[in-house]
Order: sequence, then C-alpha cells, then structure tokens
Amino acid sequence: MPFAIELFFDPGCETRLRRLIKGLRDTQLGGTVLIEDVKARFHITLAVCDHVNEPVMRKVLGEIAQATHSLPVILSSLGMFPAAETVLFLAPVVDPELLEVHRALHARLSEFTESPWKLYRPGRWVPHCTLALKLPREGVQKALDLLMENTFPITGELIDIGVSEFEAGAVKRYVCDFPLI
Repeated sequence: MPFAIELFFDPGCETRLRRLIKGLRDTQLGGTVLIEDVKARFHITLAVCDHVNEPVMRKVLGEIAQATHSLPVILSSLGMFPAAETVLFLAPVVDPELLEVHRALHARLSEFTESPWKLYRPGRWVPHCTLALKLPREGVQKALDLLMENTFPITGELIDIGVSEFEAGAVKRYVCDFPLI
C-alpha cells in the first residue's frame, strides 16, 4: 500500500477547513467524496511512495522535524485537477520555506524508499490541500459558489510532519507524526 508524507495544519486552521467541508456536505454535490470521508486529516502532501522501510523513514522524518520550524501557511486560492471526477483543493502560497522542506525531504527519500511517485518530485509538485474528490461536473459550479462566499485567505501554520498509509484512496492508518520545532 502507498504511503503519503504530509504536513498537517494547526487546530485553528483545521477548524476553518472543517467549516468549509460542512458547507460542501450541506450543498449535496452528488457523489462527491469529501476529504473527511476518506479518514484523512487536512494536509499538504510532500511525497508519496509505494514501499518504504518504516524504521528508517521514521528516523529521517524525526530528523527533518527537529530541523524544521513550523511554517506559516496562507491558503489563498481555489484549484482543481479537472477530470471526469474533479479534485477540488485550496492552494497555499508557495514560499521559500515550503519549497525547502519539500526539497529537504526529497533529498533523503532514497534512504527509505525506491518508489517515490513522480508527480511529487521537485519541479513537478503542485502543493495543495484537498477538499473534495470525485466531484461531478455538475457539482463544480455549486462548490465554487459556496467556497467563494468564504473569507480568503485562510491563514495558519503547518505544525507536524507525518505519514499515512492508504488504500483505494482512503487512509488505513497513520504511521507516525512528528511536531515541527
């Protein structure tokens, strides 16, 4: 099963994001899967790998966490990965600190995996906080209308780095979680 290495938001930011999800749920977007439906915490994914050496991964992530300050984050725009079943997300302002954490992790991936997903590599990565998956075409405008009624930007901090193991798009377990300094 794949593993996602993620940055997690502070509780205040999570509360605002939960309100957005409640609004999307109340809007009834016809078959849409919301991020909470797949048992996922709100996050920004740094890397995804098919197979990992868990003890070494824990060691590396602990070291990265001990060398990384919590990161201010500004979720300032809405985005979509368009397809028959669109993914709807909030995009953070990409600043040098976020890029450095991403780069630092990718510089050490080979210590615990041989199978990182190419879409998350530096130069190809689209940092985002997923809100909805499998959003049908007819639900896109309703979702955008709702989200545009909310106050942006959403500000907060990225305070933890951790790993979730997932299967068929749903979190099966959280492997580890380390607070940033």
